Amino acid sequence: MMRVFNSIVVFSLFLLIASCAEEPSQKTIRLGINPWPGYEFLYLAAQKDFFKKEGLDIELVELAALADIKRAFEHGRIDAMASTIIEAVEVSLNSDQKIDIVLIPDFSNGGDVIIANKPLTSIAELKGKKIGVELGLLGSFILSQALAKNDLSLDDVTMLNVEQLNANNQLLLENVAAMVTYPPFSTEILRQDNASQIFSTAEIPGDVIDVVVVRENALLNPTQWQQKLFSAWQRALDFAKSNPDEAYKIMAEREGISVEEFLEALAGVSIIEKDQQLKTLHSEQLTNNILKVCQTLNKMEKHQNTCETISSKIGPL
Repeated sequence: MMRVFNSIVVFSLFLLIASCAEEPSQKTIRLGINPWPGYEFLYLAAQKDFFKKEGLDIELVELAALADIKRAFEHGRIDAMASTIIEAVEVSLNSDQKIDIVLIPDFSNGGDVIIANKPLTSIAELKGKKIGVELGLLGSFILSQALAKNDLSLDDVTMLNVEQLNANNQLLLENVAAMVTYPPFSTEILRQDNASQIFSTAEIPGDVIDVVVVRENALLNPTQWQQKLFSAWQRALDFAKSNPDEAYKIMAEREGISVEEFLEALAGVSIIEKDQQLKTLHSEQLTNNILKVCQTLNKMEKHQNTCETISSKIGPL
């Protein structure tokens, strides 16, 4: 009888330990995303239940713009955010808490653009002009890099805060001469006869990296959670390859553009697959990019952040 009792106790303890081991995967993580071709595979993963199938409890919080995502993350309304490395670095500089990069969805390789009203046809012609940039630092960063390639600086232009939803209207009214923008908003703008693309991130390869970051200590079992995220991400990529009609329809509809326009926008994005995630996350390129972004933010905002120690505040999990 004692053996039976002991067996029951051991089995009960086993079940208890097993249930505790599974608990980390059940914590709900609120992940903020805004419209951007690379992030749509996260949306696809949610729509096809790939997160759940991998044992993840992820709730997507859809917001209109990067500035909204950054603000929600800073105020603690979301646990994770999909953003460019620029917003992630800025958040880390403004916080005492470390931020973990858990996924690199893509590199912007032409997706982010500067569109000008005709007859302007070059960055050099922006000198002395009003340029629309979305509140936040992605637009300012891209504009500063574009100007630098033409021996100009942010001091040579006037930046106006223009939300992406209002970009097309501000260009049509000629309140700004040019706008720093990205799909799907750039897609709408370029439908206008008077609009001309004069710069893209294809000219600064590797400078704009899209990331998914999580607040430190938000995950109960970080390594396990990240591996499951990699798998869910890859399932979405594989689904798009094997079921392109359905997948691209789902993603294009969320962006409010046609499938053809979505595919064109996606051509400006270099997607990172699962087998390249860890290599990219721990690459010298990412480390150097974080340092470069920090140094550029210091110049743009006249801050004196110690960029040499930025790796202690933001980096791969």
